[in-house]
Amino acid sequence: MLRHRIATAILSLGILSVPTHAQAPDQLYTATHLQLEVTKVLLAQQAAWNKGDLDGYLSYYKNAPDTQAILEGPVRGLQNIRNAYRVNYPNRDAMGELEQSEVDVRALGDNFALATGRYTLNRRRKPEVQGGFTEVLEKTPAGWQVIYSETS
Repeated sequence: MLRHRIATAILSLGILSVPTHAQAPDQLYTATHLQLEVTKVLLAQQAAWNKGDLDGYLSYYKNAPDTQAILEGPVRGLQNIRNAYRVNYPNRDAMGELEQSEVDVRALGDNFALATGRYTLNRRRKPEVQGGFTEVLEKTPAGWQVIYSETS
């Protein structure tokens, strides 16, 4: 049932985009297993964020000293990343509602993937924020995990 919902969300939102040179306009695009697995992570992160669950969002980050997020500057290590996020997003209202679009997932070998796209963050008391994101994920025994994240 969960796989069906994720597949439906991917198809209905058009969350996986394909470079225009990759296929003729009349061909049906089929995502690779890697693309689907990484997209599931992105959707799960978005769902956790939208519930105000920062720990759930960050659970998809690899707990390693070299995991890096570019926030107001580079931050390394999961606990440091968590602390930096808590400064800017201390509660559900501050987190707002996250929407990702134009997501493109590419393999970087068998155990790494690059995910890029656009995001919109809506919050009640602050102006809408839009920008781009880049995440590098590693396939680990725990599944696909973010090892590098940057928003602009």
